Amino acid sequence: MSRRILWDWNGTLLDDTQAALDTLNFMILERGGRPIGMDFYRSRFAFPVRPFYDEIGIIAHDEREWDGIAREYHDVYASRPKRLNRETVAALERAKEAGASQFIISALRQDLLESDVARYGLSGYFEALYGTDNLDGGSKLSRARELLARLSGEGATPKDIVVIGDALHDKEVADALGVRCVLCGQGSHSAERLARVAPTGETLSESLSLALSLPL
Repeated sequence: MSRRILWDWNGTLLDDTQAALDTLNFMILERGGRPIGMDFYRSRFAFPVRPFYDEIGIIAHDEREWDGIAREYHDVYASRPKRLNRETVAALERAKEAGASQFIISALRQDLLESDVARYGLSGYFEALYGTDNLDGGSKLSRARELLARLSGEGATPKDIVVIGDALHDKEVADALGVRCVLCGQGSHSAERLARVAPTGETLSESLSLALSLPL
């Protein structure tokens, strides 16, 4: 039996939490609001993102306005410095050596996900990348279901599959798919929030160790 690892991208393999916070604070200040701190962000941020945006004063009154906000976010975010989690390459190598098949399931738009992964020279680690068709920052569940159908068709069973991510939404996706989940406390959500719902590593390496220790 082969283990299948479904990695999240933003906040998990890509260390972009500061970039995301800086982007939101730019948008808040543009609207005359008060910036938020990292502790507040990691204690409250969630997917889908729209309720959180409402909470911090970035409010859309209709779909057209929301589309503009989503584009604004990604335009500002693109200019902010980001980097891989310092353990990403070692984790992907370790999972590969362990014989795991690796995938990415992300709320990021498909073309942006593909270009990001290629930019960091990581494309060769993954069997496939599953992003969304929009900039909404919404649920990635429908795409995850498509990936599950593919894996099931290849003979995978739920116990062969583990989701690794940095958000409560990753646990929600895993639960909806009927597969296991390990979370990483280095990204958009605090480790304390995550540990209430799933096994949680303080680092990416610890999270991978937890995932690889799950019995097949």
